[in-house]
Amino acid sequence: MDNIAGSPVEGANFFGRSAVAQDLWDTLQNDDILLLGPRRIGKTSAARAVMTLARDSGWKAIEINVAACVDEKGFLDKLGAELKKAIDSLPGKLWDGARENLGALGNRIKSLKLGGFGGTVDISLSGPDSDDWSKVGNDLLTLLDELDNRWLIYMDELPIMLFNIIRQDQTGGVLRVRRFLDWFRNDVRALAGAQKVRWLISGSVGLDTLVQEHGMADTINSLNHQSLPPFSEALACQLIRELAARYTIALDATAIARLVAAIRWPQPYYLQVAFQHLRSLVTAAPATPPQDLIDKAVDQLIQPGADNDFHHWEKRLEMQLSPDLARLAKALLTQSATQPSGTRAENLLATVQQRHPNATDDEALALFARLRDILLRDAYWQPDDSTGGRHYHFPLEPLRRWWLRRNSL
Repeated sequence: MDNIAGSPVEGANFFGRSAVAQDLWDTLQNDDILLLGPRRIGKTSAARAVMTLARDSGWKAIEINVAACVDEKGFLDKLGAELKKAIDSLPGKLWDGARENLGALGNRIKSLKLGGFGGTVDISLSGPDSDDWSKVGNDLLTLLDELDNRWLIYMDELPIMLFNIIRQDQTGGVLRVRRFLDWFRNDVRALAGAQKVRWLISGSVGLDTLVQEHGMADTINSLNHQSLPPFSEALACQLIRELAARYTIALDATAIARLVAAIRWPQPYYLQVAFQHLRSLVTAAPATPPQDLIDKAVDQLIQPGADNDFHHWEKRLEMQLSPDLARLAKALLTQSATQPSGTRAENLLATVQQRHPNATDDEALALFARLRDILLRDAYWQPDDSTGGRHYHFPLEPLRRWWLRRNSL
């Protein structure tokens, strides 16, 4: 196994989650999946492992990343382009007909112009008789019914695309997002051949937060919600042990456990990147016992210039929440970052009351509970009742240390 800290891992480097990929694949036999979680926890690696299982079972599998899309046309462009690649790669008269139909659909996608944020409104977003994006999308997916295959479509970063639509179209963006999700929930499933297609949707910004904040939680209730739990301590130690053997770094069981404990929330990426820093330090100081370099290796994760991964945790709050709510969430996180054990719930509630002096006790509690649930769901916090009174703390220790460094003198 290689020490890969950045790119998605595949094949022999996909460690520890084969059973997770199999469970996702089993679920896809009957349901579409929504796989949410912060960046760098292995969603893409797991999804590509599922795509391999799909292809091994005779399915066609394609991947589209829609993070850069700012409208519905961008989504259709991405979907049409990947379907074209898949169809072009296969011979036969049946596929020749599909290519011709797909080419015509591609021309229709190119002709779509969506307005609402400075563009020209050539097509109404709500007109029932117009050839708008949803009709083109329906025809694009109906094309798959003509083919003797089942399809897995892995769509990455759908929540970011939807936030892009809201941000770019401040007047009608929320309604457009509602329509897109309603189309996906209702229209797509009613198409001829809908049972031939399964969707694996992932995102690093909470789609559940988006729909709850805008009162449209019903639009995703047909998706099977999944997440990627961290490794067990034993599995995390096995990962470090195999990496140490691969790169001939002498780490005993105590040192390996110490490295895992320093991460605290042992997602494979953070274990890999900590080991990568350790490798560099061992190379630079070969006379120093590797176990004496572990603390320095973990500390390097949070230093300026090496901390790019953690900035996303801050920015995603600004993407999901209003400015006032994002500021309050950051203040609560900074308060809980002062100790590894976190902060008592009562003290966090007091901060909400202090920042909102005109709120009643019930209003302050409701606001705290709203933010608490978002921070728990998005893995900023974990609850802990073991120290007397509920505390909320960062599960990822390097993130806690980075947050404290970034928000203190």
